[in-house]
Amino acid sequence: MNSQSSIRINYVPCRWTMAVLILSLAIAITTHRSATAQELTAGMLLRPYIENLNAKHDDVTQAIEIFKTGDFIQAKQLLNSVCEADTSLPPSELLLATMFQAANRPILARAELENAIRNRPTDPGALLIFAESALQNGRYSEAEILFDRADQIAIKLTNNDYRKQNIQNRIAINSATIAESRKSWPEAADLLRPLSAQDPNDSNLISRLSRSLFKSGKPEEAQELLKKYWRENQTTTQRPEITMAILYQEANDLKKAEELMVAASELESENAINQIMVTRWALENGKLELAKKCIDRASKVQSNLETKLLSALVARYRKDYGTAKSILESAHLESPANLGIVLELAIALSNIKGEENRGLQYAQLAAKLQPDLRQPAGRNAAMSLAWLLYRFGGQAEAEEILQNVLMAGKISSECSYFAARILMNKNRPASKQLLEEIIKNGRQFPGFDEATTIYETTIW
Repeated sequence: MNSQSSIRINYVPCRWTMAVLILSLAIAITTHRSATAQELTAGMLLRPYIENLNAKHDDVTQAIEIFKTGDFIQAKQLLNSVCEADTSLPPSELLLATMFQAANRPILARAELENAIRNRPTDPGALLIFAESALQNGRYSEAEILFDRADQIAIKLTNNDYRKQNIQNRIAINSATIAESRKSWPEAADLLRPLSAQDPNDSNLISRLSRSLFKSGKPEEAQELLKKYWRENQTTTQRPEITMAILYQEANDLKKAEELMVAASELESENAINQIMVTRWALENGKLELAKKCIDRASKVQSNLETKLLSALVARYRKDYGTAKSILESAHLESPANLGIVLELAIALSNIKGEENRGLQYAQLAAKLQPDLRQPAGRNAAMSLAWLLYRFGGQAEAEEILQNVLMAGKISSECSYFAARILMNKNRPASKQLLEEIIKNGRQFPGFDEATTIYETTIW
């Protein structure tokens, strides 16, 4: 579906290349999904425009029900009446466009938005939606122009302060996204400051503002902001040192990042969540002793599948495959269909003499648990199986799986290493390229040092 015909009517979030900086335990982080036509209610439709519904909005519910029957003309007539009776509401064209979008009718949604711009030139709503659509599709210059036009009109709104504030907030947060994409960090910070003041408990805003401040050369202000947020949300938020460490790592100051991670681990040695966060960072950056110390602490406080899996991974980094096997077999009994546990168990067993065949069987199980190569987990499971097949005599089948995986999409650094090893004999240029990418990426995995050694010692 091309961007000209698809208009998504919702808030456009900012996405960073790194993980979310502030961990909220109370909120599951999921992909935003717009309501379908069958799910749509008057409350959902009007929420961006008015604070509270009342009896005079009952006709909106009726319009939605009529719309669901396919009688768009009558639904539109009813919405026209509602919006004429309540001038605080947006143009009826905006409401109908939202309904068409929920019904997956983007062409009709766009037509209504065009009608809104033509019929209601003093209302910014349609321009704002077009701007958000342009931003979502990567057309930043177009989005910037449209946001500016919407902002100029929004300033003149006088009949609904709630809606005016909502529009101005949407313009600000999306304009900050444009500034971030252009690395205009001071501009992004200026746009995000007022928003975070309005909602000081919005972890996403705090994350973005702290990052913009840091990138603007104000690390002390960024840290103070994070500390303030952490003090008020300690039970659901990682320590500010962890967030600052990630920011310093983005800036390639690994020494400072490590200092802060170590500090975070020592300040709350019995906080399992913080210990787990530091463990993950330490493993990805080759700090094995720190990882071992932190996951041991976390396991004493919180023995669950996550800590068991990380403990086993630390053991595999240390080539202590017996310990990894013991931990993973126990975890597998608790959760037989856990793909991460099955894959780790396959790799661990494959490195224990006499257990190789069981390792291969677990790799085959992992490929059955997630056979979809369109998914990263499916590609990684298949690549792990290919590696074990290759090691234990199934080269032809391994090479066939390898080709399918590489054609399907990206794989993890460790699986790229498996692929490079399989390609060594038949396609050295491709093997070399994979190893170069692994080393350049710098993301550690149990075979990272071996990958580096092979790359440096092989006569290509």
